[in-house]
Amino acid sequence: MNTIELYKELPKTNCGDCGQKTCMAFAIAIIKGSSTLQMCPHLDINTLDRLSSSVTKLDVTESMFDKLKEETAKLDLIKAAPAVGAAIMPDGITIKCLGKDFTVRHDGSVETDGTVNLWIKILLLIYIKTGDASEPANDWVSFDRLKMGIVKIGAFKKECEIPLTGMFIKDYQSAVAAIKSLGAVEAEGQPSTAAWKLYLLPKIPVLILYWQGDEEFPSEVKVLFDSTAERYLDIESLVFLLRELTIALGEFPA
Repeated sequence: MNTIELYKELPKTNCGDCGQKTCMAFAIAIIKGSSTLQMCPHLDINTLDRLSSSVTKLDVTESMFDKLKEETAKLDLIKAAPAVGAAIMPDGITIKCLGKDFTVRHDGSVETDGTVNLWIKILLLIYIKTGDASEPANDWVSFDRLKMGIVKIGAFKKECEIPLTGMFIKDYQSAVAAIKSLGAVEAEGQPSTAAWKLYLLPKIPVLILYWQGDEEFPSEVKVLFDSTAERYLDIESLVFLLRELTIALGEFPA
């Protein structure tokens, strides 16, 4: 099934609930592999099952990484290191991402202890390529306040804030231990029940706010970004980064 064939199967309402502007953009994102059918809340389970078996996705992640690797190999990583908060090593630079050290070598390859998720590799190389040496402004904004954030707010909530809320509701102590294992520290003076500041990358801090529910309002997790975040990663990359954060927290032993 190609993009046009998939589009014909979609609601064609252009509602934006999937995080894309239009149903056609959603179909393209699915074929490219940057979105999934499950992002559309208006497809019933039978339609999802039928379409999932017939959609042919292009493997763009490998080609994307290969291109970024070639571009990174042309950069002077030693000069780039201060701008992205990286440590200089004999064979490249080391960057902390989601609490873990990754080495980006001069040829653009990315290594760490254990296996490396391909999306993490891609995000690290985009971060190095995009970074402009800005320092965090300590000006916290919601995702939809970032450039083009309103377009991806549905995807962001589904990939990050909703599952994080579920984790805190299920086991608050384990959720707190999980974010602290990645380097989060408590943030004072916030309007929420509890708050933590966490550096996802050296120049991309986030503020995780948790409101404990009561009889009137449900529990909720909100993630705020420093207003400079988009100077290092585009809005779609930020969604993928927060998705990786959610995955990492979900893998933390209870």
